[in-house]
Amino acid sequence: MLNEILIQNLRVLFVGTSVAEISDELGFYYLTPKNRFWEMLEYAKITPTIVISERDRKALVGAKQTGILDDLYKQFFFEKKESTLLKLRIGLTDLNRRLVVSKEDAPAAEPTPDDIQKFVKKIEKYKPKIVAFVTGAELFEKCFKRLYPQATRQQGKQDFMIGSSEVWLLGSTSGRVKDTGAMEQLFDDLAERLNGLDKEGV
Repeated sequence: MLNEILIQNLRVLFVGTSVAEISDELGFYYLTPKNRFWEMLEYAKITPTIVISERDRKALVGAKQTGILDDLYKQFFFEKKESTLLKLRIGLTDLNRRLVVSKEDAPAAEPTPDDIQKFVKKIEKYKPKIVAFVTGAELFEKCFKRLYPQATRQQGKQDFMIGSSEVWLLGSTSGRVKDTGAMEQLFDDLAERLNGLDKEGV
């Protein structure tokens, strides 16, 4: 299981559903082929350059195929990318931290009420400025509606907070998402909000 990238007072904490097998095998988040997460962060200038490029992913796949992708190699890669993200005060975690799954819509990926309770306590403890969900809209609503009646499938900024953290729903960034224009707009909106918080010194 990949470690969380989580410290106090992050600008933004991105939250997926669960860790995908291929990401766990290669040693970092969002390495499923055609997933646009890293591309979107660079596109919206949330990161100044792409943190994990297609070349990085291919190098990891190649290392795995040739047998040199051992735990030490993966740890070095993880720590290097983790350092890059933490300098930007960006974190990563998942709702379901119990197990690795073959794909995000697998039944085992769905978080339990206990997963959600633990997640909420974590957010209240670490106090990121924004919690941004990179999950399906239906799943998001299902997970949070009971605790937060204002939770909806509407993408963008939600009308509730977890502790002192703003909540944003960005939706999945997997290759199956067809409306890339809407995805780009959501990441642009998030970047604008982050810039506003930075200027306010929040």
